[in-house]
Amino acid sequence: MFRLFYGGGRAGTCQVKNHAPGSKRAEFSNYTMKTLGSGDVIAAVKLPHGEDFNEWLAANAVDFFNEIRLVWDIIVEAGYVDEGPGKGFPPGFEYRWADNRSRSPITCSGPQYIQYVLDWIDGEINNEALFPTSQSVPFPSNFVPSVKVIFTRIFRVFAIIYSNHYSRIDQQGAASHLNTSFKHFLLFSWEFQLVKDAELEALHDVVEEIRSRYGGSDPAGGSGGRSDSSSGASSRALDRLSRK
Repeated sequence: MFRLFYGGGRAGTCQVKNHAPGSKRAEFSNYTMKTLGSGDVIAAVKLPHGEDFNEWLAANAVDFFNEIRLVWDIIVEAGYVDEGPGKGFPPGFEYRWADNRSRSPITCSGPQYIQYVLDWIDGEINNEALFPTSQSVPFPSNFVPSVKVIFTRIFRVFAIIYSNHYSRIDQQGAASHLNTSFKHFLLFSWEFQLVKDAELEALHDVVEEIRSRYGGSDPAGGSGGRSDSSSGASSRALDRLSRK
């Protein structure tokens, strides 16, 4: 994990979001880092016995967001070429951005899409109505569907990075950390059915290699992955996946 690689602080100009000291999410995050550090990625994705499912999802959503921000910061510092709208995506795929402020999906480049995703997730996880930090405030009814959208978009960032920027990560000596981070993310997503198999086709070979070693499927099925709205997250689920 990049938090282990960078000591859990920051990489370059990217400030990660820290859990409140002494909070349940901080406890979960430390547990995950310790478990991953021991090499047990399977145990790292399991909900600890007797613990709250939503808190576990919230802690991991924030941690995976921190991970992907750190990855992207490495690429930004190393330098990349933005080839323009419609370019820089996995072969055969194009992601277009929209949120509840956009009337229609925006055609953008891969790097632009990543920045849209990072800014949007930052807003989501800092929204007290969606990610309450007080134990006295319950999670909203749309929390799990919203987390599914967050995980779907994080997967898309991984897909863009693997298909267009992997060499830069490798040149920085961080390829093994990227691979560990993605494996952890994928196993966690499978464990709680957070990303549909239709989305995973963008990284088919990488995903199938991990599936062959650890197993994993989408028991809920999928209907093509055309829109995040299929996860039930209403207006948060507006960016479109176009299959060329």
